[in-house]
Amino acid sequence: MEKEKKITNSPSLREQIWYFFPLQLFLLHIKRNQVVLFFWAILFLYITQTIGLKYGIPFLFLTPEYFDSIDFLSYFILGVATGGFIMAFNIYSYIMFASEFPFLATFSRPFIKFCYNNFIIPLLYVFVFCWASYSFQINEELISTKDAIINILGLNTGILFFILISSIYFIRFNKNIYHFSGKDEAYYQSQFQEIVKEATFHKKTKWYYRLSQKRKIKIVTYINNFKEIKLARNIKHYDKKLLKRVFAQNHINASIYEVMLFITFLVLGLFRDNPLFNIPAGASIFIFFTLALLLYSALYSWFKGWTLSLFIILLLFFNILTSSADSFFFKSFAHGIDYTVQPQYTNTNLEAIATNSKQVRTDSLNTIQILENWKTRTSQTTGQKPKLVVLNISGGGLRSALWSFHATSYLDSVCNEQLLPQTELITGASGGMIGVSYLRELYLQKQSDTSLHLTAQKYKNQIAKDLLNPLLFGIATTDFIFRFQKTKFGEYSYSKDRGYSFENKIQENFDNTFQHTTLGDYLEPEKEGKIPLIFLTPTIANDGRRLLISPHSHSYLATDTTTFNNVDYQQLFKKNKPNELKYLSALRMSANFPYVLPMVSLPSSPNLEIVDAGIKDNYGVQTSTEFLETFEEWITQNTSGVLFIEIRDTPKLKPIKSTNNYNSLLQRLTLPVGNIVKNVLRIQDYNNAQLIQKLEKKYTAPIACFTLFMNKNEKQNISMSWHLTQLDCENIYGSIESAHNQKAIKDIQKLILNN
Repeated sequence: MEKEKKITNSPSLREQIWYFFPLQLFLLHIKRNQVVLFFWAILFLYITQTIGLKYGIPFLFLTPEYFDSIDFLSYFILGVATGGFIMAFNIYSYIMFASEFPFLATFSRPFIKFCYNNFIIPLLYVFVFCWASYSFQINEELISTKDAIINILGLNTGILFFILISSIYFIRFNKNIYHFSGKDEAYYQSQFQEIVKEATFHKKTKWYYRLSQKRKIKIVTYINNFKEIKLARNIKHYDKKLLKRVFAQNHINASIYEVMLFITFLVLGLFRDNPLFNIPAGASIFIFFTLALLLYSALYSWFKGWTLSLFIILLLFFNILTSSADSFFFKSFAHGIDYTVQPQYTNTNLEAIATNSKQVRTDSLNTIQILENWKTRTSQTTGQKPKLVVLNISGGGLRSALWSFHATSYLDSVCNEQLLPQTELITGASGGMIGVSYLRELYLQKQSDTSLHLTAQKYKNQIAKDLLNPLLFGIATTDFIFRFQKTKFGEYSYSKDRGYSFENKIQENFDNTFQHTTLGDYLEPEKEGKIPLIFLTPTIANDGRRLLISPHSHSYLATDTTTFNNVDYQQLFKKNKPNELKYLSALRMSANFPYVLPMVSLPSSPNLEIVDAGIKDNYGVQTSTEFLETFEEWITQNTSGVLFIEIRDTPKLKPIKSTNNYNSLLQRLTLPVGNIVKNVLRIQDYNNAQLIQKLEKKYTAPIACFTLFMNKNEKQNISMSWHLTQLDCENIYGSIESAHNQKAIKDIQKLILNN
């Protein structure tokens, strides 16, 4: 048992405060522990909504969701993950700094005492989180005060649970100097007056002890337990070799614990298909940070100053392996198609497709037949030439998915369900196309089941469900390392990754609506005019071209022999069973937000790497205007005009800031590149506005253009993410009632109903 004296007046009050162990540890972190401080800084910036707000990252921490619920259990799981990161922080700090505080080795539980005193940063984080989360629950998720407090208790319970479980291990296996020397404290106390300080170079010490020798930091007081502060022991009379041996043994135990925890997290990744492991996305981020810290800490415990260099070398070596070895399964696949055939992706092959006049004519006649079938079905209802409605749907994550579904279904309902029958083309990007694809599928089902109502709230609730949990869990565990699990769709097997998890989650949220659906399943319904054509237009990351995905060949949109701007999916991959493509994989390619989802590799030589359609055209305007130009003659002769409707997640015209920008040096350095990235979608808007104006001026058929958009302002930020808060959903639903949208809807009603 430890028998230290309680604090006396021998050290001055200033010394007791300044040389207080927690304070000195905190200062040491600031001075030398920038790696860990970076992780903490990111977490603090997230929970205070300073960064990541545009993409909804803070919400993943402030209101964790588990099984579509925000409750005690979801916060408990987040708390467990938070506790894991705190313990990783303590272990890393102990390995880094414990040898600089030799008095720790005299305690019965050195690591536990260290954790008591390493509390400032974790405790500050927990306090800030509790305050921020409570406020967010009340104001954004509209949760009651009682439930919000219960949720906060769940977080703290989870943190304490993990820390207590971990402490059992260290209490059981960590040893102190009395264990190694076989002598008790009384012996060392008796030697205190007799022993003299010896220089280290006179002793025969192992090389790894000499490498770790540093100037010790003075400590006067420390926290002994939750209710007691004590004076630090004088350790001059202790054998320094034994002190080092204590820390070496403690480091080994810590490394074993880290390896066990690291392997445990990786093994959990094998169960990604089990809904129980779709833990809150915020917890997955903590796991990812914890794994990174554990790996670096384990390396540091063995290699000390060589750690960073070794870490970089390992990353470079791993990068070389992954670039050359398919056995690591680093490609993300589009499910359903044949990867054994690899067509050549060359300018020569693209030119052959663009100049194949026979195929272009065949595809044009096929599309005209589709238009004729659509006209016949529509005219039976209206008794006259129909309006040809074109829907341009913007990307923008889950907010766009919900908004596109809600706005389109609402518009169809107020037009006496005549909008969708007169819609013949839908283009767009990302989440918006997921929402409108679901609506189109329900519209197809409604034709054989009249009891189905497209405006039913249950469908909107399905779309609003979280999609991030399985994605981030995959990232946090095995997705970036090995993809050795397999899944089968159709005739072929593919490696599982977070793209597969994304498709599975959509399928689950939509009540398995798209479970077995392939691209080819829409071939006949589109051909017969039962449903509108949908063009999915993801971006080819290799060179910035647009891939046109449809169950039909549209080579007439890929006849540009100057740049080959459009690439027809059906023609390029005609030997790869293109219509066996899983429809959810096609949607994933269109909504392939960089880093959140892996780039999809298509089976060409070289492989096409596919990313989000919004990078090229976030609104689908370029594709739809090209289609209208191609079939201008038929549209003029067979319709009463075109309704060009844009359903967007943001307004077209954004206010110009009235204040002058006095940029700092850092802002001036980053402004050119930063503003270009920031204004990519605005630049698309400017270009698209010119395309529409030119089309309106020269088009022989009348064109009426309308825009519906979500209401957004500085105080109402709906993140571009795969997660929505309750307030986000209410704001999206309420946007349809804005003055601008209601005026546009009334004008559309007149044109549709009075046609």
